[in-house]
Order: sequence, then C-alpha cells, then structure tokens
Amino acid sequence: MSFDRQLRGAILPVLFIIVGAVLLLNTLDVVDWAIWPKVVRLWPVVVIGFGANLLIQHFRRTRR
Repeated sequence: MSFDRQLRGAILPVLFIIVGAVLLLNTLDVVDWAIWPKVVRLWPVVVIGFGANLLIQHFRRTRR
C-alpha cells in the first residue's frame, strides 16, 4: 500500500479524534464554547495549510 493511500485512509480517523478531543475538552470545561465563533471564522487557514501541505508533498515527490 502506498504512502498516499495510507495518508488518505488516516484523514477521517484523525478528524474524528480531533472532534472528539475538542468535545471532551468542552465537557471538562477546559475549552469554552465562546471561542468557537473565532475558530469558525479562521477555518480557511486550515484549508490553506492543507493545500500547502499537498503542494510540498507533490514537489518533494517530483524531485526524486
């Protein structure tokens, strides 16, 4: 199995872990829900970071 397939297969479980951790932190009153409007407002940063990561991986593969 190639690394790309492994990475694609890991995205959904990692997403569930992150969402679960955030919900747990909220339940334990570590993170307050008042922060979410700021997080939602900055979601494009996550998309940009993901895209930059894909580009970096592409250029690293083409160098070999």
